[in-house]
Amino acid sequence: MPRLSERVGVLQESSIRKLDFVVLAQKGVAFHRLNIGQPDVPTPRPLLEAIRAFQPEVVAYGPASGLLACREAAAAYHERWSPGLGRQHVAVTAGGSEALLFAFTALCDPGDEILVPEPYYTNYNGFATVAGARVRPIRTTIDTGFAIPDDATLDGFVTPRTRLIVLCNPGNPTGAVYGRETLARVLAWAARHDLWVVADEVYRRIWFGEEPTSALEFAEHRDRVIVVDSVSKTYSACGARVGFFLSRNEGLMEKVERLGQARLGVQPLAQTAAIAALSLPETYYEEVRQVYARRVSAMVEAISEIPGAVTPRPNGAFYAMVQLPIDDSDRFARWLVTDFRDAGESVVVAPGGGFYADPASGRREIRLAAVNSEEVLRKAVAILGRGLAAYPGRGQ
Repeated sequence: MPRLSERVGVLQESSIRKLDFVVLAQKGVAFHRLNIGQPDVPTPRPLLEAIRAFQPEVVAYGPASGLLACREAAAAYHERWSPGLGRQHVAVTAGGSEALLFAFTALCDPGDEILVPEPYYTNYNGFATVAGARVRPIRTTIDTGFAIPDDATLDGFVTPRTRLIVLCNPGNPTGAVYGRETLARVLAWAARHDLWVVADEVYRRIWFGEEPTSALEFAEHRDRVIVVDSVSKTYSACGARVGFFLSRNEGLMEKVERLGQARLGVQPLAQTAAIAALSLPETYYEEVRQVYARRVSAMVEAISEIPGAVTPRPNGAFYAMVQLPIDDSDRFARWLVTDFRDAGESVVVAPGGGFYADPASGRREIRLAAVNSEEVLRKAVAILGRGLAAYPGRGQ
């Protein structure tokens, strides 16, 4: 029997999707999907109109780094934070996920290390594994609001194999927001260690207190900064699979073009929709921000009514990491799907272990996504609370 590669042998399951097939096997149950960041906010009409109007005579390949019009639209959008940005600084990718994979592949050799504040987006594990690299976690905690440690602490994580640090701002799954002072400090620290900085800014427009600062704003660090963006969350267009890799480092962008050539190009139809998205007025972003502010508030308030549940109030994005009095979050999440029913309903949550390098660190945590209306979120969290009260492993 031919063997599989060692790389796929150690590829981690995604905490977000690992229960999908288990959910599908359940019959006659209405599930509230709090596990995945799939918003039910309607996709803006201009995107849908752009899709309907796309009527080419031939559905052809797109350029490796994206349609020029799409790259120009992305550059113009990001000029809000980085004046002078041009299309040469942008590559269009198949979602923010591919932009992250391109970054890890372009910057890391097999065995290199990627620093990431944890808990972190679970798929960083998979991207690093595919690139042959290893995530080295920097622990942050709920009681400090998931603040990034001081420079002396960060110094202790650097080894000869360290190549970059990833900052998700606002944070998935933490909801932490890094402002100008924090970002300036981390960028200066990275420069002292000659590290790359990959800023995952997919949730850049969703914040509730201090506005997040884009890493593109720091001209003095232009050659070491990569920003990842996407149309998925801000525009409720997850299925379009359009993301952006942005950097002013010309040598890096030339290599990213080669990575793009190896997989051909992102579908032009999706890029046409992205162009429409990037042209929306500023009023749209404020409306979306307020929608998620209400949803996150409703979810956090409902969580606060569950005995034993602890969660900080997110400052951005639309997730919350929740500590629960349970024996094991994987077991609890599966039990909710297979065993617990509340008048024919139940909830799907993301087990916390997948958001840590060592899954044991998240065994008493889950991640919830505020992607439904306030009414639905309150109902779903109430069902979660009743499930927790009935769970055999509670309090262990």
